[in-house]
Amino acid sequence: MIDRILSSRWALRVLALVLTLVLYSVTTDSTASKTQESGLSLLGNDTEVITGVPVKVLNDSDGIVISGVPSEVTMEVKGSRNVIKAMEQQGDFSVVADLQNVSVGTQIVKLEPTNLPEGIEATVTPAEITVTIQEKITKEFNVEPEISPQLIATGYKSGPPTSDVDKIKVTGPRDTILNITAVKAKVTSEQPLNETTTIKTNLTVLDNNYNKITNVQLSKKSVEITVPISKSGKSIPISLIQKGEPKNNLTISSLTSNVSQVTLEGDEKELDKIKSLEVPVDVSDVSGNIIKKVNIQVPDSIKLVSAPTINVTIRTGEKVNNVREETNKQNEEVIESSEKKATDTNTEVENNTTDEATTSDSETENKETNTSSETTE
Repeated sequence: MIDRILSSRWALRVLALVLTLVLYSVTTDSTASKTQESGLSLLGNDTEVITGVPVKVLNDSDGIVISGVPSEVTMEVKGSRNVIKAMEQQGDFSVVADLQNVSVGTQIVKLEPTNLPEGIEATVTPAEITVTIQEKITKEFNVEPEISPQLIATGYKSGPPTSDVDKIKVTGPRDTILNITAVKAKVTSEQPLNETTTIKTNLTVLDNNYNKITNVQLSKKSVEITVPISKSGKSIPISLIQKGEPKNNLTISSLTSNVSQVTLEGDEKELDKIKSLEVPVDVSDVSGNIIKKVNIQVPDSIKLVSAPTINVTIRTGEKVNNVREETNKQNEEVIESSEKKATDTNTEVENNTTDEATTSDSETENKETNTSSETTE
């Protein structure tokens, strides 16, 4: 029978067709398999380290504060290179910390990658974190305005600064809130203040050690501080007084200061008594023209508002000229004195001579009178 089939032309044709179909099928499957393997080879599997992956906290409770959760972690991913690149471009990588139904205290929480496509594996570093759960509380604090004296212009004074908000509410972990010691509103200014000014400034929360606290929420982050400014004290002219004598036969020709007056503060009656402020300038160590720093001294009941020192320019001259002039003057006085004595002596001699002559004439006259009387008798 096989011989009949083989001898039949149609039977051979059918057999040839079947063999052709079988060979085609085998060839097609092999080609498809090779193509698929080639495609996978072109796409390739890859391993990449992704940094800065954000961490999302899953928690619905509003009455607790969670600390210890990092904002970002590192993730190692494995899978198709094209898929990984696409996720990087779209920022699809993320990690969650599941803190649902947690209680107050310290707990260890596992970090899990989310939204990973099929075929992508990921490992998070760190895989676990230690978190602290605290009760959230709110407490009210006074706003304390603060201004540095250096911000007040010379000759002016500041009154107590005031805030447009007296109290502020601070919300945060119980331990942190109970450790707050002050809420400061520090005034800053680029220029010294010489008039009443209102300045907007941020609030700073400080703990018991005066360290800044940042993990809290404020009902208001900034306030307006008004600083009352008024003139301070009284301007008094200064008078430079030389103290001592300079070296090297020098004399002081002039004393000049870089300021002509200072500002004093104190009781008004006491200030009214001060018409000028004498400033002694010690020149005993001066050996030539110099600029010397001199301290300003004020009475105990008076406060010096302006700078405590002034610069005094000391100019000197030769003392020899003055010595010569003094010597010449003394010589002239001696000569005048000698001439006066000589004049007085001559006058006395003349007076004595006149007196003697008068006496002699008187005696002669008396003798003649006596002789005449004797003759008559």
